[in-house]
Amino acid sequence: MAESCNYHAAAEAAWHCQPCSRHYCSTCIPGASANYHNGRPDCPLCRKSIDYIGASNSAKPFWQMGLFYFKYALQPGPLTVLALATGASLLISGLGILSLALLLATIALVTRYNLLVIERLAGGQLQAPAFGDALDGNSAPLFVKVIGMTLIAGFVGYQFMKLGTGALQLYSIALSLLAPAAMIVLALEKSLRAAINPLKLLQFTLIIGWPYWLLWLATSAVSAAPGYLLLLVGDKLPPWAIVPVVAASTSYFYIVTSAMMGYICLARQQRLGISAEHDDADSYLEEREFERARTLADVQILMREGDFKNARRTLVECLRRYPDDIALNERYYRLLLASQDKKALRELGPHLLEKFIRMERAHKAAELYLATDPLPTIDKSHLRHGLAEALYRQQKYRPAAQLLNNLHKEDWDYRHLDAAYLLLAQIYIDGFNREDMARKLLAYVKQKFPNSSLRKQVDTLEQILKGAQVAG
Repeated sequence: MAESCNYHAAAEAAWHCQPCSRHYCSTCIPGASANYHNGRPDCPLCRKSIDYIGASNSAKPFWQMGLFYFKYALQPGPLTVLALATGASLLISGLGILSLALLLATIALVTRYNLLVIERLAGGQLQAPAFGDALDGNSAPLFVKVIGMTLIAGFVGYQFMKLGTGALQLYSIALSLLAPAAMIVLALEKSLRAAINPLKLLQFTLIIGWPYWLLWLATSAVSAAPGYLLLLVGDKLPPWAIVPVVAASTSYFYIVTSAMMGYICLARQQRLGISAEHDDADSYLEEREFERARTLADVQILMREGDFKNARRTLVECLRRYPDDIALNERYYRLLLASQDKKALRELGPHLLEKFIRMERAHKAAELYLATDPLPTIDKSHLRHGLAEALYRQQKYRPAAQLLNNLHKEDWDYRHLDAAYLLLAQIYIDGFNREDMARKLLAYVKQKFPNSSLRKQVDTLEQILKGAQVAG
């Protein structure tokens, strides 16, 4: 079952911090590796490097991926290997010593490519490697190690033969069962000693668990496929085509089994000590956007952990650089709410709400204003007006009316008092059915502001009230 993010339950984990035992999603760890100072993301809590587990955590169980393995071998890289094997099989006859050299070189390249398939899939890269990736100079050394494994297995089998038929049969069974593990260990560690160490191979099978035995059955069946294919079509092919068909089919099914061996390691990446590959170039963020995203993510995590002090310090540092960032300011206000810092809410709340009004986020200011208990005291008339207007749109009539009541007594010089009281009249009509209060407010506006630019709206609203009174 896939691990979920510790801080976003609906998201699958993409990163894991071993010291903190925390799983993080891509929202918790924004940006790309290049965004981080050491080229690798670090834990928001302990600041130590974290491991990428995205591919392994989202990987489906081995047995549900049957079609994937066969389609994997039809990608450009594997098809190039098939073409090489097929072409070489057509050339090896009649060339003498050159035929042997060409055969060995082809087998070495095919072997190297298949080991590379295991390595890349185990690391989380689901795209088949390009054929050029196998031309890294490791073909001959790894091929020699494969030959060494074969010779050592044969020598040990010869020694068991001296002990009798039963011992040899037991050895043959063990050799067959551990063969996939040996190839995987060789691909991952590139060590002949590790690949022939029975304790190492047994440990590997225990880490994989029971799916390893399913892998053994699957690879055994697929490895036998070229022989069965030849039995089916061998008598229908011209003699010259038999060797190329054998070469192509063997190479194809060899890659299929390698894909199986690589994929089964995905779910056990951490326990196997595999360093996962993570291509995150498309996730790279510009400096400002990254700082903002990282701060928001870190603060949310710290808040969830109850570390409000460090959360606040982190936010304040970023706000000093980007004081008008809407998301940062909102997170800061919500942090004050979560920490129940009434003193800070009383002193900083109105300032932050004013910021939202100024940045044309009055709806957000109204939302945060209502979330504050007790409601903050608002001294500035334009802020009271802006909040009341937003609350009116949200049909929060009572707090809107409270903000505007007696505004003329507290700030007679407020230049938008006519607009504020026109709004208050609408609040009384829509929210409380207090048409009497609305008429008084409209009369007050007409009397105190005879040249108001809102006179037409005042008259219209008065006509509506008169019409409603007559109809009533």
